[in-house]
Amino acid sequence: MNDFPMQKITIYHKNEKSEYERYEKEASFRNTSMLNREKYGFNSTDKALIRIFDVQGYNKSIYIKNNSATLNCPLNCFLGETWKIQKGDVIVNGIVKDKIETTAPTTELSKKYGKENVFKVNSINILIYNDNDLEELNHVKLGCI
Repeated sequence: MNDFPMQKITIYHKNEKSEYERYEKEASFRNTSMLNREKYGFNSTDKALIRIFDVQGYNKSIYIKNNSATLNCPLNCFLGETWKIQKGDVIVNGIVKDKIETTAPTTELSKKYGKENVFKVNSINILIYNDNDLEELNHVKLGCI
């Protein structure tokens, strides 16, 4: 995406087994101060606005149907997850290789990388423009605290 400056981020996604999966993505990252109002009147202030332009890989699993004897996998082989994120997951500005084994990953990572580089996902919006000319603008927008 030429109009948005891009940089590397690390996503720590808490899966259904309460284990953290790590994903590296390119994203447009902007420090901001944005007030959110939820339907029950609760307010929060986002500290970062992150746009990830890989919408095709968002929260999906990839399978391949094996119709060929030349592929080295069984019929309908599982190829793995693309990338996942949900409210409450942790994002680090930059690429980090830490393995999360604590119940307080935001605190643990903030001590190591600084509070200005570690964020918790507060809101997720998927923006899909049903127009071939605007396809490159499709993105997942994250509000983070």
